[in-house]
Formats: sequence, C-alpha cells, structure tokens
Amino acid sequence: MLTYKLHLIRHGLTAGNTESRYVGGGTDEGLCQLGIDSLNFLKDNYSYPKVEKVYTSPMKRAVETCEIIYPECDWTAVDNLKECNFGEFENKSFAELSNNIRFTYWLKHQSEFVPEGGESNQEFAQRCADGLNQVFMDMMKNNVHEAACICHGGVMALLLGMYAYPQKPFHEWTSDSGCGFTVATNTQLWTRDNVMEAVDILPIGWGEVIKQANQANEK
Repeated sequence: MLTYKLHLIRHGLTAGNTESRYVGGGTDEGLCQLGIDSLNFLKDNYSYPKVEKVYTSPMKRAVETCEIIYPECDWTAVDNLKECNFGEFENKSFAELSNNIRFTYWLKHQSEFVPEGGESNQEFAQRCADGLNQVFMDMMKNNVHEAACICHGGVMALLLGMYAYPQKPFHEWTSDSGCGFTVATNTQLWTRDNVMEAVDILPIGWGEVIKQANQANEK
C-alpha cells in the first residue's frame, strides 16, 4: 500500500518569539533576523527532505520560512493551519499579563475559558484537524507521496498529540524553530483510523544533536 510522508516543520523565530510574547493567529509578524539566520544555519549544516509539494500556514512567518527552506517550490496556503488566536492576550508577554486575573484563570482552566476575541481549545483542535485532513486528502487525490508542511509550534504539537504514534501528550511534541517531525501514513490508516506514525526528526541529522544534548544533561 502506498505511503504518504509529510514533513511537519515549525516556522522560524520572530521578534515576538524571542521576547516570549503570545504570538498567535491574531499576530501576523514576519521572521526576525535571528530567525532568518537560524534557518539558514540549519539549511547549510543539516538537510531538509526533497518534496513534491509544500503546504503552509498563510501567516507571514510560515510563508517566509517556506521561502527560505524550499525556495524552488511553489506553496499552497492552508488557512486552517494558522496558530491559535489568543484574543485579548495576543502579542503580550507573560510579564505584561502576570497581574491580569483573566489571564491567570486562563492558564489554570484553558479547557473552560476562552479569551475575549480568541478561540476555544475545541475550536482550535477542530480547525487544525480539518487542516491536516485537507493536506492528506490533497496528497492522496493528486498522487503526492512526499510533502512538507510549514506550520506553528502549537499546531504541530496538537496534531501530533492527537494522531501520531508513538502516542505522547501534546506538550512532549515541542520542537525548535525550523525543526519538526516526519510523519507517515497510508490511505487506509488515515481515512479509517486517523493514524500517522512519527518516523524522524527534522532537519535530517538534528535528531542526533538532540540525543547528544540529552545525554550530556544526564551526566
């Protein structure tokens, strides 16, 4: 049975990321210079898989990442793969929000509380699920067997936590900027069971860096 590989890659750093701001679906900022330099370092020293097609969140930081990593490829924007909209907390830092009672409640009760103007966890999860299904259905329909998807850290962790094997909670699927995971599935596994297997860490060779860092921390 035919296998479909999708390389999920987190976008590069933005100024908001470096300042620990809640940069979500309501903040459309591009990459900062550190983000651009870091992506070029990864591209020059490691390897991103060759693909037949690239899908991307339509947000500037994802599109700019796509154009650095895969400059030769046309890309298709998938609106449902935008980052979660944090509403009233958008583009604000933890320090700015630390005395906000609504923010404190949101941290403790995210399953129940929706920031004003933002998305609920359920809305975000359903939207991302629809986006991933859109990508896989397009791949299967158009006979695309290997593709990349440039998205956001929250989107990627959520989808891997929902559908990937080995099964792990979403917070264990965090990834550095410009990095990510390769997943694989086939028509039956996806359409019948919504299952995909995480088979590699991206870029190629980065997994060994993580392994060595973990070993050093254990000593």
